[in-house]
Amino acid sequence: MNILQKYIFREWLWTFIAVVLVLLIVMIALLFGELLSDVAGGRIPARLLGLMVFLGLPDALGNIIPLSAFIAVIWGLGRLYRDQEMAVMRASGFGWPMLLRPLLNLMLPIAGLTLISAVFLAPMAAGYQQQRLEEAFRSASEWGLQTGQFHVLRGGNTVLYVESVEADGKTLNNIFIQQRRDERDQVWIAERGFYWLDEETGIRYLTLENGQITEGERRSLDFGVIEFSRNDLRLPQAEAVSQSDEIDIRPSRELLFSAEPEEIAEIQFRVSPAIGVIVLGLLALPLAHSAPREGRGGRIVLGMLAYLIYANVLFLCRSWIAKA
Repeated sequence: MNILQKYIFREWLWTFIAVVLVLLIVMIALLFGELLSDVAGGRIPARLLGLMVFLGLPDALGNIIPLSAFIAVIWGLGRLYRDQEMAVMRASGFGWPMLLRPLLNLMLPIAGLTLISAVFLAPMAAGYQQQRLEEAFRSASEWGLQTGQFHVLRGGNTVLYVESVEADGKTLNNIFIQQRRDERDQVWIAERGFYWLDEETGIRYLTLENGQITEGERRSLDFGVIEFSRNDLRLPQAEAVSQSDEIDIRPSRELLFSAEPEEIAEIQFRVSPAIGVIVLGLLALPLAHSAPREGRGGRIVLGMLAYLIYANVLFLCRSWIAKA
């Protein structure tokens, strides 16, 4: 590359890094908020909050890197047009084709990193995320269950208290549970209990032994008492084990030669961010063109509209392919 091409390359590179950092902070904040909601609902153990945020980064990067590269090219060229630097370059014989070399030098490595992240790292992270959740929900200590404290689940509809937890981390002693369902309240008391996970459905249960259930309607003295030797109580389901998300954790090599429409759509969708980096980078060149002293804001808005159309068409095509 000549001096001018290196100058433009550096302009795009630093802008790209700045945009990635800003969007990454925004995505982490949104992901953190969603996970806090899951923690409050009992679907994710509080102790795994930081790990869940970290494991969600590969998927987040696959979403923000194409947009960051697109904005970097438009913003960088927009500054050159605004300061009339591009007019001077064009007058000295620096034509449009000469922009392709710094553009490809930037976009090809970014596309390669995006491909690795979307095709390999994101499914691995999602699979490990589900594995850690399944392991954690088999253990009271990993779930964050503290003895001698009341734990509020399901938005306040379930209150759980455990006097002690044995060394295996699964067996609970002297359990108190209060549940609210519509207009009825239930109070569960049991001497012992332990966790178990249904491998087929991914639903967690708390098995209670030697206890009783007191049930009645609110604002009424009509209560009933049921004694039991064993009873299974269903706990809030973790998001990562839902059936609709199973394909997200499958390795790409299993989907590559599949004939199932849903699996074909998934592998193509994993490759699409890398292709999108190059396509959006080439699209940014004409979109960034502006008159001297024209502000960059209008071009950025135009670029965002083009990106929204591109992203929506991409998701629409994925849905069409999955439905064959």
